[in-house]
Amino acid sequence: MRSSAQLKIPHYYWLEGLSAVNCTIFTMCLFFWTRERFAFSDATNLLLASVQGLVYLFSTFFGGRLADRFGYDRTLIVCFAGMGATLVTGSFIPCLIMPFVALALYNLFVGPTWPSLEAAILHSPGKLSMPNRLGIYNLSWSFGDGIGLFLSGFMFKWNPDSIFWLPGLIYLLTIPTIRWGPRNHDDEGVVAMEMPHTGDTIPKAQKRRFMQLGWLGNGLGFLMLAGFTALAPQMSLRLGLPTEATLWLTCTLLFARGFAFLIFWKWEGWHYHMAWCQWALWLAPLSLAIAFFAGNPAVVFGSLVVFGASIGLSYSGSIYYSLDYGDNKGELGGLHESILGLGMFIGPLLAAGAAAMGHGATSAQWTLIILSLGANAIGLAILNLKEPPPSEPACPAAR
Repeated sequence: MRSSAQLKIPHYYWLEGLSAVNCTIFTMCLFFWTRERFAFSDATNLLLASVQGLVYLFSTFFGGRLADRFGYDRTLIVCFAGMGATLVTGSFIPCLIMPFVALALYNLFVGPTWPSLEAAILHSPGKLSMPNRLGIYNLSWSFGDGIGLFLSGFMFKWNPDSIFWLPGLIYLLTIPTIRWGPRNHDDEGVVAMEMPHTGDTIPKAQKRRFMQLGWLGNGLGFLMLAGFTALAPQMSLRLGLPTEATLWLTCTLLFARGFAFLIFWKWEGWHYHMAWCQWALWLAPLSLAIAFFAGNPAVVFGSLVVFGASIGLSYSGSIYYSLDYGDNKGELGGLHESILGLGMFIGPLLAAGAAAMGHGATSAQWTLIILSLGANAIGLAILNLKEPPPSEPACPAAR
């Protein structure tokens, strides 16, 4: 696998952070753009979000397998070219169907990007352990998300169409750095899986249980996040804020998630401890409910901090437990991402139906909250019926 991850590890982190900035600018601002340009309703925006989740579900599942076989660097080149071409072209096609087509094509290429980056970071020789590599990986993309959303407020105010063509041009201009970027010649380094870490002492069956619990939390976390993103323009109306201020307020949850990643990278005591998984499962929908219905920006700010930290813990568990479970890192990273896509598809789709048949955004918001709480309860019940709760291993002190 080393032959398919030729770049230096910091370069992969740079590519990851840049991808996160571009992805957030386009996918999170698109719902404000469609409301302003085509007067999309909340139900239509939620339907648009479900298209994103559906394509992402399949593109990550098959994209992870493709990356293992085709090579991580080559997959990244193809995906950056596809994403860049899609966004630049989409900016010149002003028709109602364009947002759906552009978002679908974009996610067709963005799907294999993340499993390729995850696997390349683990397979490229170096001196960092797997938990440390994943911790930095989570920080890179999450703070990239926050920076992208913060910048998008200025971009949207300057030229709303720039959320298409500017990220597209950056993707295209970055391709040469993948093809001819700095190569890794660290003869003393090893791949991440060869370095000792907590997971070495955990039985396979117990690893599988935590992986499944991580998938549940991560899938539901992005189910709620996708719904919240599509309904963010409604929050702007409810709080009486201009678009750029709402985008900056939404940054709160992304930066909170980023700081949560920092904590869960430096402190490994949460690894393979059931209580942390369950706290994240229940705090996320409860804090999101406050963000949905509070009429005070300060209360919304506080609830988004809790929501961001909760989904940060769920995502940390999902990616760590998935990539710690087996040897095919691209495929396992693809599974981790496809579960995320499943949540991004189901949540907005059901919320769109509720908005169309009920009382608009209010019905959609209640659907997302009830769906998340119900899925939490059912998922935990199924996992508990399948096998008894595992005994929690003693974790070493944080590195």
